[in-house]
Amino acid sequence: MAVSKWGVIALVLGCIGGTAVRAEESAPKEPANYAFAAYMGSGLYGATDASLFVLNLPMTFQWRERKDIRIRFSTSAGFFDYGRENIEELEIPDSIGTLTLIPGVEKVYAASDRWELIPHIDYGYAKNFSTKEEAQVYSVGLHSRYYTKGEIDRHVWVNKIILAGYRTFSSDLQDNYVKLLSGFDYKSNLYITLNAGIAIPTLYGSVSWSYNGIDYVEKWKDRTARDLNYEMGISLYAPKPIDLWVTEVNRVGLGYQYNQFGNVIRLFAGTPF
Repeated sequence: MAVSKWGVIALVLGCIGGTAVRAEESAPKEPANYAFAAYMGSGLYGATDASLFVLNLPMTFQWRERKDIRIRFSTSAGFFDYGRENIEELEIPDSIGTLTLIPGVEKVYAASDRWELIPHIDYGYAKNFSTKEEAQVYSVGLHSRYYTKGEIDRHVWVNKIILAGYRTFSSDLQDNYVKLLSGFDYKSNLYITLNAGIAIPTLYGSVSWSYNGIDYVEKWKDRTARDLNYEMGISLYAPKPIDLWVTEVNRVGLGYQYNQFGNVIRLFAGTPF
């Protein structure tokens, strides 16, 4: 089945950062710090006095001829008082409430032919336009990728840990965010023919734990299964990435996530993890 490149690009642009949320009325609101939007992922978050809808656009670039070094750049825009009804009606937000710009670098270490270790370090800027607050954002993290043989492409098991922090410039407020994730991506033995190459249907699943607060160590010690986030989904994976102006995208997908704050239907571009 042939699909035009521009049709795929339109779909990808519509998926980048997009998330539809179905939350139970009785579910508590998730504490959201806009500065960590790039690490929490796209979606609708509950704050103390307003909802915050986040759109993320992560990008990576190879450093010159070094395939083992990649430059990261994450852009996140947040919109206050933009809820599920606005998303379902495809309303365009009136203004941007928050913005984060976070560059960084990651290094790929090949532990074996199947196993990669990828540490990263980020340092960037965040602003809340409603309160005029500005902050520095920083993070370190490590994720591993273990590959197993598939009929068309390799399956991959991903494990990830991220520790992020922020500090405001004027009031010197500080906060932390931590995320642990384990997921598996299964490549099927089917493929769809596109003008730009082929796309392989995949199935993925993940379990994660995250917490926004300086007492994350104590919170981790007291965790239960109810504190975990579970997600399953499908995607189309292109072994040859599609060139989208300033970046390349090799995947679009649809996932269903269950967590203690509600059920989330998630559209994404790029890795599901």
